[in-house]
Parts: sequence; C-alpha cells; structure tokens
Amino acid sequence: MSAAQSLMLPLTPELAAQLAAATERTGLPPAELALRALADHLDGVTAYGRLGEEMAFIKDRLAELAGIVGEALAEPPPAAVGEICRYRAPKAPPA
Repeated sequence: MSAAQSLMLPLTPELAAQLAAATERTGLPPAELALRALADHLDGVTAYGRLGEEMAFIKDRLAELAGIVGEALAEPPPAAVGEICRYRAPKAPPA
C-alpha cells in the first residue's frame, strides 16, 4: 500500500471550532496545525494498538502456563502412585 499524499477528513462541529480557535491563537494555517497534530500523535496511536495486541498475547501465554502448572500440581491417579513410589509401607494383614 502506498503512502497517502493527500487526505480529506470531515470534522465534527466541535473539532472544527477547536481547529479555528487554535488557528487564531497560533496564526498557523489549519492544514499546518492538522499536520502537526497528526505527526505528534500518530506514533502514540499505533503504539497503543501494538500494546493491546501484546497484552492479549501475554494473557494467552499466562493462561497456558496456569493450565500447565495446574496439571503438574494435580493429584496423580491411584494407579500412578504405585508406579511413582518405590518404597511403600507393607500392607497390614486384614484383621
């Protein structure tokens, strides 16, 4: 995808009023103000999106880790206990 060289955006009345006030305060043309604002905030907006994706990835890995830990800490089935323990107390004769 090629980089956009020109962009037309509709502004809400509130945003248009803010732009007009900023133009009056700074003496800069509206297009220059919009370009500066876009340049200042574009990296932040894209970084926020990446941060959300990375957080979702970390949450998924933590869920997997919790599952693995749960399996490792689970009680073994009774048949497996006999295979795990070599040294067992002798069974008492039935009384």
